[in-house]
Amino acid sequence: MCREYPRNLQWSYAIGAISLSAGFAGYKFVRCKFEECCDDQWIDLQSSDLKEDFTHNLFGQHLAKRIVPKALQMHVLKTKPKKALVMSFHGWTGSGKNHVSQMLVKHLFKKGAESQFHHLYIGTRDFPHEEEVNKYRARLRKEIEEATQKCDRSLFIFDEVDKIPSGVLDALKPYIDYHENLHGIDYRKNIFIFLSNTGGNNITKIALEFWTEGKNREDISLKDVEHIITGGAYNEPGGLRHSEIVRSALIDVYVPFLPLEKKHVKMCAAAELQKRGLKTDSTTVNRIADQLLYEPFDLYSKFGCKKITQKVDLFGYEEF
Repeated sequence: MCREYPRNLQWSYAIGAISLSAGFAGYKFVRCKFEECCDDQWIDLQSSDLKEDFTHNLFGQHLAKRIVPKALQMHVLKTKPKKALVMSFHGWTGSGKNHVSQMLVKHLFKKGAESQFHHLYIGTRDFPHEEEVNKYRARLRKEIEEATQKCDRSLFIFDEVDKIPSGVLDALKPYIDYHENLHGIDYRKNIFIFLSNTGGNNITKIALEFWTEGKNREDISLKDVEHIITGGAYNEPGGLRHSEIVRSALIDVYVPFLPLEKKHVKMCAAAELQKRGLKTDSTTVNRIADQLLYEPFDLYSKFGCKKITQKVDLFGYEEF
């Protein structure tokens, strides 16, 4: 038999529950004013700022400029995306893959790279041993589940994917597939980004073909290179080799990063000098750009803009 309480006592319980709920909501509201929370105050893509940053600080990558902001914006605008957003960046070292991922972090999280919802994995640091694939897979599953429980709008960046043992990243499959939830957790608002050198040589071949045929670099389309990136990711050694992720077409966007020409290196040098408050005259910029190696035909920077910071350091302020 159910026990009935006096009406005034029932009202007291109800009012108490409401007060407790309101008190918790008020506490959370105040706390989230000062501490990072998983809400729009702390996680809110500043798409116009991102596009402006791309315009002024990303050089020689017309495809990345067009593809990345659009894919990101379309994902975060959806209240119920069908799956987590997965983007894979491919190209030579120094072509801008890390640079772009850092821009995304800066414009997605109010705390930028310091955000607790930004998770960075580096192949040689986090997955160094081929024989420990099962251990890495278990750890990844645990960390992704814990991170998503904490915030379902988390960002996971995997750098040096070409140096991650094959099979490790297949642990991600359930979390980036078309599932509304797994054991009550929705992973579809998360974002995953892979950074890899795989396909870089083939991307360079395409760029070189356009150059030798007298075509504009900016005429290279995603259609021209996407198939070779996909093939490289699946067949070349690395974390995506023969992976279920590629085989199941769970990577939403493959982004090619073209090799950088000397004119793009000069832009990087000028931007670095300007950041330090140093003069950016053509003589200074040329001297720095000339310190890098270019191939083939003295056309593409072997390491992109990766060594610009060091070259400016080596020259020293007195040189300028």
